[in-house]
Amino acid sequence: MSWSITILGKEVQVDEGVQPVDALLFLKDNPRVYAVTHGSVDGFAECPEEQQQQLIFEKLSAEPSVQKLVPEVRRHGGLIEPILIRYDTKEVIEGNSRLAVYRLLRDEESGGRWESIPCHIVSSLTEEQQAAFLNQVHVKGKTNWSAYEKANFAFVRSERGWTLQAIADLFGESLGTIRTRVNVVRLMKESDDDDQRRFSYYDVLVRTQPIWQEVRKECSPLRRAVVRQIKETNPARDKEFTAQELRKKLPAVMKKPKVLRRYVGGKIDLDEAFQRAKVSHAEQRVKQALAQVEAIERRDVSSLDQNALNALKQAVKKLERGVRRVRGLVDKGKAQA
Repeated sequence: MSWSITILGKEVQVDEGVQPVDALLFLKDNPRVYAVTHGSVDGFAECPEEQQQQLIFEKLSAEPSVQKLVPEVRRHGGLIEPILIRYDTKEVIEGNSRLAVYRLLRDEESGGRWESIPCHIVSSLTEEQQAAFLNQVHVKGKTNWSAYEKANFAFVRSERGWTLQAIADLFGESLGTIRTRVNVVRLMKESDDDDQRRFSYYDVLVRTQPIWQEVRKECSPLRRAVVRQIKETNPARDKEFTAQELRKKLPAVMKKPKVLRRYVGGKIDLDEAFQRAKVSHAEQRVKQALAQVEAIERRDVSSLDQNALNALKQAVKKLERGVRRVRGLVDKGKAQA
């Protein structure tokens, strides 16, 4: 049986068939595959092709989603939905997890039941068509990629020479969104950190403008300090230093140069730095009042008639009394401390 699908305005013929599970290749460019290899296998890119494929199988097989799928496929006696492959490369464009499941079942059970897998087969695809198809299925379709996988999908294409606008058009998203995603993965690469569990921390660094303006510089001492703390973090175990805490605390620390220097120098951690830099509600209100007073200029006063000037004098006296009252409260607070 044959039919066609339309990708980027061009019809692509699709045929039904079966293929031996050992004849097919996992798609290394698939962001989910990329995440379980590059993020956890040192020197993966330098390994021979056969070893890369075996490593992908081992990593996918250990994924909870694949482990959960094994009994379902066994119970149904096969796939409800075939995988999609390219005949010219034998790569699995969509369904890498299902291929891993079939190989697991083939290794567990004898009899040849799982030696071949149902496929939808296209003769070939351009890189643009392949990327567009993956985007449609995993970004806008039934199986969502994680934030890291979406960002990495954009980053890989940026490294291959795609313009950010071309990637944005493919995703159907804004240029700014794509630029941010690419910058997050690039910052992870420059920081030698491929652990996708820490993606949210780097995402905070890029999306929070006061932070990004500083950490985007490779020579930034702040960048070295915060990346060091991120890389020492195990998101599954360390519950205190979260991406949300980083977003909350680091901008406050950056506003206090003396505290920031101590944090960057490694003399205090981010939590202690934040406690030292934290501005109290009372201080905020005083600073707001000060800003209002400092905004008054000579022309604001010189233009007043006598009645308005007298009213202003009374208001200033009340302000002075208020300042003395607050100063008294502060002095009492010092004495009690």
